[in-house]
Amino acid sequence: MNWAWIMGMMILTAVPAIIGGGLFWHFFEKWTAVIIWEVVLLCIMSFLIAKGAGAKSEAH
Repeated sequence: MNWAWIMGMMILTAVPAIIGGGLFWHFFEKWTAVIIWEVVLLCIMSFLIAKGAGAKSEAH
């Protein structure tokens, strides 16, 4: 798969990771909630990258 697409997906996922981590910390004030949020995002990102990496790119 195109390495630029994979890097873009990682950057796109970094925004909810940072903002969501801060929100979870603000509401729960426990690292457990933040870590669970980050693990969920990591699973979603891994699924999306694996699915996108298996897809064939279309010819222009």
